[in-house]
Amino acid sequence: MPAAEEFEVHQSGPRDLWGEVRAAYAWWNEQDRPGFERFGLTVSPGGIRGAWLDSPGHPVPAVG
Repeated sequence: MPAAEEFEVHQSGPRDLWGEVRAAYAWWNEQDRPGFERFGLTVSPGGIRGAWLDSPGHPVPAVG
């Protein structure tokens, strides 16, 4: 397969998954492309409360 910069995307179903991927990638770039070590997850006895970047006060936005 030759190298390419653009690819055609096909999707179906009720969610715009490609749009969600693009939004998540844009957010990650806006945050200066942080590595996995900067992410955290808050979990309580009732379950997961949220993912965050650098501190619980900086939540990762939900997409979708």
